[in-house]
Amino acid sequence: MDKFFKNSLITVLTEMLFFISGFVILIIISRVLGPEGKGIYALIVLIPGILLSFGSFGIESANVFLSGKKDNEINDIVSNSIVLAIFLGILIITVFGAVSHFSFFNNFISLNKIPIIYLWAAVLLIPFLLFLNFFRNIIRGTERITQYNVSRLLDNLFQLLIICILVFFLDLKMSGAIFSYIGAIILSSLVVLIMVLKITSFKFRTNRLLMKKSFSYGLKIYLANIVSFLSYRFDVFLVALFLNPLSVGLYSISVGTAERLFIIPSALATVLFPRIVASKSDDANVITAKVSRHTVFIMIITSIAMIFLAGPFVNIFFGSSFSGSVAPLLILLPGVIAFGIGGVLAADLSGRGRPEFAIYSASSCLVVNIILNVILIPKMGINGAALSSSVAYWVDTLVIIFAFLRISKKPLAEFLLIKKKDLKDYVNVAKSAYNTLNVNLWK
Repeated sequence: MDKFFKNSLITVLTEMLFFISGFVILIIISRVLGPEGKGIYALIVLIPGILLSFGSFGIESANVFLSGKKDNEINDIVSNSIVLAIFLGILIITVFGAVSHFSFFNNFISLNKIPIIYLWAAVLLIPFLLFLNFFRNIIRGTERITQYNVSRLLDNLFQLLIICILVFFLDLKMSGAIFSYIGAIILSSLVVLIMVLKITSFKFRTNRLLMKKSFSYGLKIYLANIVSFLSYRFDVFLVALFLNPLSVGLYSISVGTAERLFIIPSALATVLFPRIVASKSDDANVITAKVSRHTVFIMIITSIAMIFLAGPFVNIFFGSSFSGSVAPLLILLPGVIAFGIGGVLAADLSGRGRPEFAIYSASSCLVVNIILNVILIPKMGINGAALSSSVAYWVDTLVIIFAFLRISKKPLAEFLLIKKKDLKDYVNVAKSAYNTLNVNLWK
């Protein structure tokens, strides 16, 4: 448990830095581009993300799972990942090239004022994104949580550095935002490569048996990854389809701010997955129940605080032109709580080798989200999109809760209601953090 909470603390601290740097990037892009430009940027970045979810075949999740098992050679996992990143990257780019000739695609691009050259630049980045995701999850699977967190943080730090140069010194706007994103991914890929080289050596070859295992596990979670991504991102496309880039820009700020509240559950899920892989069933039940209780408690407190702070928060940091983002943000808060609970429990189930439940939950979420969005966006605008997402997230989480109860045999209250003894964990973590900082400062 000590190592787990140490890793959790490191990850939470890293997530806080990730939040701050990502938030500064969000402010710069929003201020420079305005609501409409921010909407166009969000769509340019989103399209490669969707292609990536369809084309990765769940290999990144398989890398976490297989790296956590002691009977697999890390150098073989690394070698397979290089080959797959190149092959799948070329395949995805080819498919995008074919789709780009269809009239419906060109109509969507034209209506949302997306510069095709910037979109192509982002799509050509996909092999690097695959490489980065595959390697980063190998690091995560071996429970090198500090290195994993540093690699994620560098994404934002690189982008922040580049965007400051391109926007403030060279006075570039949309091109500065896009190429800061591209440059950050390329630089992060190089850093992750160096990190992996310190773990193991590898050759440009494939281990067919291990690759079969990768696809066997990855395909179990592949559909879940696609459906989950669409559940949490397809509403942006529907807003673009029914409304306009200005609405996309406003809604993207609501979603982007809400996602910043996932620091705690994201951190805990990050370290929980590899720990569950290596744990016995009884140990896993105890760990996950405790983590889940803390997640629910923290998410509720954070969401209550956001109710009072959302208006000033948006106006101060993004400006009055983004004031239309406040109402959707508030509507998303119940869904944020659900997302936090579901993320932790889904990580537990995947760590037990039962990722199929994520497919059921994400599929339910996607169906509900699409139906409600189609009904509510024309009537309520981006408030309808937020309400649809919030309801859909709870549908997703309820399915995960039901599956977790069946497998863990734990009562519902055990992983939802904070206990008095749990509150002592915050005191212990604070003392541990203070002692660690105190020792390091006086060395």
